Amino acid sequence: MIIDSHMHINRKVLEDEEKYINAINNNPDIEKVINAGLDMETSNETLNIANSNAKFFSSVGIHPLYIDMVPLKTIDSLYALASNPKVVAIGEIGLDNTKSNLDEQKEYLIRQIIIANDMHLPVIIHANNTNKLVREIFARDAKPKYGCVFHCFQPDLEVLKYLIDNNFYISFAGRITYKTAKKSLEVAKTVPDDLFLVETDSPYIAPEPLKGKINETANIKYIIAKLAEVRQCSYEEVERITNENAKRLFRKMK
Repeated sequence: MIIDSHMHINRKVLEDEEKYINAINNNPDIEKVINAGLDMETSNETLNIANSNAKFFSSVGIHPLYIDMVPLKTIDSLYALASNPKVVAIGEIGLDNTKSNLDEQKEYLIRQIIIANDMHLPVIIHANNTNKLVREIFARDAKPKYGCVFHCFQPDLEVLKYLIDNNFYISFAGRITYKTAKKSLEVAKTVPDDLFLVETDSPYIAPEPLKGKINETANIKYIIAKLAEVRQCSYEEVERITNENAKRLFRKMK
């Protein structure tokens, strides 16, 4: 059975969220999923879904592209959400260079790492062309104490070495199945067995052969198959390794 370590089911991104919840609940190949929040509203929603569906767990946080919707002075309300047994991480948090407010994004990232450390939780990092900037924040301002994963990791062998040296994780999503994924394939060959995860980032980044369509957790099989091919092992071995890694990182996920 498979663990999808990062996906999004909420009313902001899906019109018919019940359809996708039911698809996961009724799929015998899916063991667990982590439904990641984007802002305070969706973080609350992911927790409500997790409380009502056994396979679902929640990650709560303010995505860098959504910080305009959440005043920094209210961010401490994440403490109350994070105390729930089904909240396994703080995320999705990080930096995104498609917006010019990087200084403000850094404030939110630092504050949320501190919350994660206070709550003994790992963080889920979004780093869009900002791997090195996030690493600088870890070194200078706030560093995760209870684990970290760079989700949809953008290939960077220098930063990958830093992550490995610090026992931080990286996660592979649908892009690894694309013909343009040469650098990601190099990363997939390099990362140690105990430091990688799989995810769909559903409903985004559908893998080949479904590129351009709404992505679903069931499509994680294409990502696992590609990793098995690249790492020259069986599908079942990738499934086993990534499940063990997910349970080790997200310790509250039972």
